[in-house]
Amino acid sequence: MLLLKTDSMRISKSTGIPIPEFSFLTKDNQRMLRNKKADNEEICFFLDESGTCTIYNIRPEGCTYYPIIWDLTNHQAISDDYCPYHENFKDNIEKIQSNLEIFVLKLYGWL
Repeated sequence: MLLLKTDSMRISKSTGIPIPEFSFLTKDNQRMLRNKKADNEEICFFLDESGTCTIYNIRPEGCTYYPIIWDLTNHQAISDDYCPYHENFKDNIEKIQSNLEIFVLKLYGWL
């Protein structure tokens, strides 16, 4: 999950966890949430052993749209097939598209 600067700062301030501990910079210099190993799977850094988000009230903006994500290659919102329930959200793509466009503009500093 890509993080806005405000996401990283809010999460760090609220949890007391340093930003580099729960995220990293991509080769494109974008901050991304780390995953961790759990039961031979890669899961979000902030999921507990039962699969519950431990920062739900302060989760990154991108998480509020998930499993609808922005496809940077085709410049459109899509349902992330990594999510086992992604088919259930395909009807929401059109509703979320404009929100994701704004998110991407903020992410790249264009807004």
